[in-house]
Order: sequence, then C-alpha cells, then structure tokens
Amino acid sequence: MDREGYPWQRYDTQAGGDATRFLADEEWYADLIIVAGGDGTINEVAAGLYAAGQLEVPVLALSTGTANVLARELRINGLASTTKIDKIMQLIAERPTRRIHLPLINGKVMLLMAGVGFDAWVVHSLDSDLKKRMGKLAYVVSMLKQLPKASRRLYRLISDGQSQTVNAAIISNGRFYAGSYTLCPKGLLENQELIITTISGNTLQFILALCAMPLGLVHKCPGVEQFSAQEVAIDSVDGSDEPVQLDGDDFGLLPCTISCSKHSMLFLHR
Repeated sequence: MDREGYPWQRYDTQAGGDATRFLADEEWYADLIIVAGGDGTINEVAAGLYAAGQLEVPVLALSTGTANVLARELRINGLASTTKIDKIMQLIAERPTRRIHLPLINGKVMLLMAGVGFDAWVVHSLDSDLKKRMGKLAYVVSMLKQLPKASRRLYRLISDGQSQTVNAAIISNGRFYAGSYTLCPKGLLENQELIITTISGNTLQFILALCAMPLGLVHKCPGVEQFSAQEVAIDSVDGSDEPVQLDGDDFGLLPCTISCSKHSMLFLHR
C-alpha cells in the first residue's frame, strides 16, 4: 500500500463482534475497506457498515476462513496470499464492484445464508479446538454426530404467508454453500430474493442430499424442495431451544424472521 501511495490504517480484531463495533461506533473515513477473515468476519464488516450508514464504501474481502463462500461468489478465492500481491493491487486500482443485496435476519444483516436444523446444529456443536487443528474435517466430525438426529427435528416455516413443516431449512442469498458447493444453481447475490431449500425425510434422505452436494444436485434429491420468497419466518414446532447459523457462525436461537431489504453494499470482484 505504501509503495502505491495509498494512505491506510490497520485494525486487528480480538473477539467476535469487534469489526462491527469498530465500524459502527468509531470515527473513520475510507474509500475502500480490505477485510482478511472468514465469512463470519465479513458479515461483521457488513453489519458495521449497515449500522454506520456507510454501505456505499466498497469492500475487498480477502477470505482466510474455512469455507470462504463469499470469495467464491466473487471469484477472488485464493487471493489472500503473499504471492498474489500484484493481483490484489490490480483489483484495488481498478475497483470492479458488484452490488450485493443484504437481507435482514431479526433486523440484523445476513450476507450469504442462514440455516436451521441439521447445518445449524453442526455449527452449534462444532468443537472450536478441533476446528483450529483440523479445519474442515472438524465439520465432518460434527456432521456425523448430528446426522442421526436430523430427521427428528421439526420446524414451522412460513414463507410469503404459506406454512409448512420441515426437518431443516437453508435460506440463501447466493449460489454457493459450505465452500464451493452449488446449492442454488439460479442464486445471484444481486437478486433481491431469498432462495429457500428445505429437507423433509428420513436419515437416508439427508445422506443422499449430502452426497449430492459436491455434484450441485441437492435441489433434485427426494425430500428436498427449493423455492424463492421475499420473507420467511421460522420457529421450532415444539417450542424447544433451536440454534440458527448465520454465514457459518452461531447466530442465536429461534424464532427468526428473514426478509429481503432495500439495502445493498459493494464488493470488489473479478
């Protein structure tokens, strides 16, 4: 940055929510924000810009997390490397941007996806120490623990006024899920719509859906339904405490309402 004559300031986060608090509460000025972190950290930046009313400031997301879904959506996965400095500087100089729709979940920013049921429990029960040591394999361990329980959980989902009962649901803002897997073939981050994928069935149907994910065929599996909506409200059928995952991190407990919004933000892309 110094070599190219860009004035810059560095801020290191120490705990969850730090990026949001800094952008929302501190005085700052920038015509570009560069973020190095996972999808959850990038969500924090989006939330901070939303709270500060600074959504027109473009963001370069150098994803260094486990799944890096946003980087794949923007075709910049792998840029977070000292060997790619020239490509990073080219992006900064040219600043090609995409305007990304920002849905809201219980009034807070959703960047990529939210989930209830199987994937939310996988995130909720994840061993953080194991994740540091094993990376993505830690998710596999958590998945194997949660799979036998997946078909026993019931959720009431109301989308655009239509009610149904499902075993799991993923609400997406884009195409990819859990890394490079295509969950919503028609998903575009620019579109002002939610794509809802529900799973209802037995353990075998959950296994089939997981096996179909690398092939991008989840939406064609038995027990899987995929549709678009402007708003969805979700709660557990029996009123039990059920977790929600947001952009790959624990968000809190049901109930939740996710809706399209008029808000959007700018990301650099290739």
